[in-house]
Amino acid sequence: MSASERHNGKRIVRRPERARDFIVLTSGAAGLIALLVASGALGFIEGVMAAIVLFAGGLAYYVGSVPPEPYLDPRADAAGQPVTLDRTIRSLVLALPFPAVYISKDERIEVANQHAEKLFRISRIEGALKSVIIRQPDVLSATDRVARTGARERVEFLTGEGDELWLAHLTPGPDRESVFIVVEDRTAVHRAERARADFLANASHELRTPLTALAGFIETMLGPARDDRESWDGFLEIMHQQTERMRHLVADLLSLSRIEFSEHKAPDTIIDLSDVVARTIMSLQPLAADRSIKLQVEIQPGTIPITAKWEEVAQVIQNLVGNAIKYSTEGDEVVVTVGTNCSMKEAGQNALLHERHAASSTLLQPRASAEAQATWISVRDHGPGISRQHLSRLGERFYRADESRGGEIEGTGLGLAIVKHIMARHRGGLGVASREGEGATFGVWLPVTDGENLPAQS
Repeated sequence: MSASERHNGKRIVRRPERARDFIVLTSGAAGLIALLVASGALGFIEGVMAAIVLFAGGLAYYVGSVPPEPYLDPRADAAGQPVTLDRTIRSLVLALPFPAVYISKDERIEVANQHAEKLFRISRIEGALKSVIIRQPDVLSATDRVARTGARERVEFLTGEGDELWLAHLTPGPDRESVFIVVEDRTAVHRAERARADFLANASHELRTPLTALAGFIETMLGPARDDRESWDGFLEIMHQQTERMRHLVADLLSLSRIEFSEHKAPDTIIDLSDVVARTIMSLQPLAADRSIKLQVEIQPGTIPITAKWEEVAQVIQNLVGNAIKYSTEGDEVVVTVGTNCSMKEAGQNALLHERHAASSTLLQPRASAEAQATWISVRDHGPGISRQHLSRLGERFYRADESRGGEIEGTGLGLAIVKHIMARHRGGLGVASREGEGATFGVWLPVTDGENLPAQS
């Protein structure tokens, strides 16, 4: 049996084998001294003193040269062997659900999990110098300070194109100058805070305009126009319009907030898309009649089962058809087409069919599989159309489509944003195709629930 063995790459000397070697060597030396005494080459007293000195010196060397035993966890692994500190560190780092690394005192990454490899976009980073892998000056400086002082630190850093925020937690390791790093993804929180700031800024700006108009007319009616009752009707009409504008804006804000709050929860109710479209279009007929717009609906016969929330799908149709009516001129026609396809990819293509040479933009990529069975809704108007440079911005909060169509029609700029979030909840897509002077086509597509119940293709 050898006097040593290797454990995790380190030499560990066993105490029982060292004791055996010590006894054999000292016994041999004592026997040699006894022979010298018996032969008269060495006096008895000198021999005894030599034996005592030899034994004491060997014992001192035996005790002083024993390497420190590795720390043993009182628990044992599946094979019944004690768990060393190295194995404990590796198991801990690999089990963490976040990117984590362990940097040894020689500034090399001794252990790293798969999440860390994905974060740094390098495979097999164990054994590399930390400065080669961690290319964040603030994090590298923090590792030096933690290794030197033993104090914990937290450092934020950006990755990718600057839109991913990470928070590194640095903790001193069990060995001197070693460091643990656990990285937390703060991208979602960062984006939410930025969206909230933008939302509040835009909302306050949008509300300020009608409030300023109302305040101005009220001051005029209380001041210079106090006795001019003939002008009051015009003032009150404008004040009513501004009040309605604020009411619609607040309603859209509340609707958008509610939809965003539940966007991560997929609907669980099966409804008939054909029924939703038919009823919603019926409710919009009076609005179209007031502007002498003809609503033409083309729906395949039979039911189209989808897993969705009835009210939200109806709101998508109301917003899209309402916009088409708003931007159409008297006597125009708005065409609403509903169909089914074998895949989400084909549905997206059919939903955006328009005149030749039209520009198109996908405002929301569907989360459903491209091969999943799907249905689509297309809403086309014959209005002034939308220029190419504005297409990609449609669906942004407070971006008004009328600004890209001459600025003559007012709106809250939240209609398409609401449609976009509703379709995101339903794993669907949203797109637009348009050419100036030839109108615009908005399309949505989403997966169907049961392909066997779809109507036959015509």
